[in-house]
Amino acid sequence: MAPKRETKRRNSALRNLAPAAGGRRPYRRRRARTHPSRAEAALQKSKKRLEERVRDRTHELRAANKELEDEIARRKGLEGEILEISDHEQQRLGQELHDGLCQHLTAVAFMARSTALRLKNHRVIEVSDIEKIAQLVNEAATDTRDLSRALHRADIDSAGFITALQDLVEREIWKTPCRLEIKPSFHIDDDFAASHLYRIAREAVINANKHAQAREIVVALDHWQKAPGLAVTDNGVGFKNPVDSVRGLGFHIMNYRARAIGGRLEIECPKKGGTRVTCYLPNKALPLQKREKARPRLFPARITKALAALI
Repeated sequence: MAPKRETKRRNSALRNLAPAAGGRRPYRRRRARTHPSRAEAALQKSKKRLEERVRDRTHELRAANKELEDEIARRKGLEGEILEISDHEQQRLGQELHDGLCQHLTAVAFMARSTALRLKNHRVIEVSDIEKIAQLVNEAATDTRDLSRALHRADIDSAGFITALQDLVEREIWKTPCRLEIKPSFHIDDDFAASHLYRIAREAVINANKHAQAREIVVALDHWQKAPGLAVTDNGVGFKNPVDSVRGLGFHIMNYRARAIGGRLEIECPKKGGTRVTCYLPNKALPLQKREKARPRLFPARITKALAALI
């Protein structure tokens, strides 16, 4: 029995090794092959797509680089203007002290000396001379107070915003009369915005007094486009060329402050003449995080120090 079983086992193994009926071998699974032209087409498509992405990204980087170069050039020019205007303002301050306060004090000293000589010689002293001395002292005190207000950068909050503007327009140092108009609907509760809005108004009033040759300056607080805003209008000579209105340092400073609070600054010449500076505030006070993002980057320390001396 054993030899028969062994024979059957060998015959079965031989049948498995032999070709199948009809001379065909048993079926074997073949590996799938990719046609070379299809693979090459897919590779070319991917390469083309990558080149397009690189081209688009390069264009974006070039545009960003150009914008950055323009901003650097603008800031360098503005830094130079700030330093230059700082020297001019120091000269102007020295000239005002010399021509104003020093002249008053010199007159007081002269009249006081004259009165002292009369007393020494037992001469009659006129009451009008004493009153004149008192008047000159009061005028000197007023000039000193106005000058200190112009130089002192008190922090302005929303609660003291209206009072600060009222004090601004009532100062006696202005050559042109100023008045304040407030609409009942006006309201501001953002201390950060109120501080910058006050300084925009002050810069606009200073510029109008220096260059407008106006008969009156009006500072108005109202609502435009459902948002609070500030407008400083004069009836002076205006600008012959609108481009000239945005070239000075004053515009750059006011525009810087307007963008810092998320607002928008416009300077225009009305048809009836004069100049109007308007700062439009956002509909709502910006949250602190968004306000920090909207705030322009600060200047270097030396420029910030010079800017603080001006505004």
